[in-house]
Amino acid sequence: MCPTEPLEDLARFSFERAADLCADEHGCLAYHRAWSTIRLLLKNGAVPAGMEFFAEGLAQVAVDGRCRVLLSGAADTGLAAMVLGALARHGLQGDLVLAERCATPIEQNRRFAAQLGRTIEVHQGNILDLECAPVDAVVAHSFLNFLPATLRPALVATWARVLRPGGLLLLHQKLGDLVWHADATAISASRQRFEAAARARGDMPETVREIGAAGEAFWMRPRETPSTSEADLRDMLARAGLECVSVEGLEQLSIRSPSHVPGISPKIAQSLVVARRPL
Repeated sequence: MCPTEPLEDLARFSFERAADLCADEHGCLAYHRAWSTIRLLLKNGAVPAGMEFFAEGLAQVAVDGRCRVLLSGAADTGLAAMVLGALARHGLQGDLVLAERCATPIEQNRRFAAQLGRTIEVHQGNILDLECAPVDAVVAHSFLNFLPATLRPALVATWARVLRPGGLLLLHQKLGDLVWHADATAISASRQRFEAAARARGDMPETVREIGAAGEAFWMRPRETPSTSEADLRDMLARAGLECVSVEGLEQLSIRSPSHVPGISPKIAQSLVVARRPL
């Protein structure tokens, strides 16, 4: 069971504060302003998929009932909630480390941690420059393709560098041709559903329009995501000194992400990847 996120408050926070916290040069305002509100109003607060997969991997590397976990990037608090839920399935305690460049999800995660009466170790900046104490596991969810293709080998090498010997890299990641179709009809339909959910919540008409515009900006944002194939990933893992334990392609498309819009999202299922740093 995942710990309960104060998602109403966190969604309001990012909707109202992202313009101040998201750096212009990162181009992430449309993403972080709308993500939590879409999760709340259209996705029933769903956390990232794959809890059973992550629970199994984290249980393998826990030491004396504890597991130090690096979260590589965070759209909001959903990944932290999912990882804590995965640890709880095996009665494990978790020490979370967050590597993220944007202040919006960092502040959301700090607020979430405070509600739980715990701390979260935060490293803000370029993840390729990450310096932290070794972790038992690295968790990344649909993160690899946020970096340009030329930097992805360095990202995998960073993950390998912070893992302790015997630690696991656990990825929930699309592998294959990522082709986005900016279908105006599909986006308009999603905006209408988004605004209808805001009206049903009791939002004022002006707020409903603002929420709809934020959702449309999110779904219409430019995306340059050159694909990573399974062969590419295996090569990057090997060059980073990681042993590829398994790559399992899922059969069904995931529709839980706020990014998923029929007619827009790539028609390719996620893959579950496990790699180990040798002892």
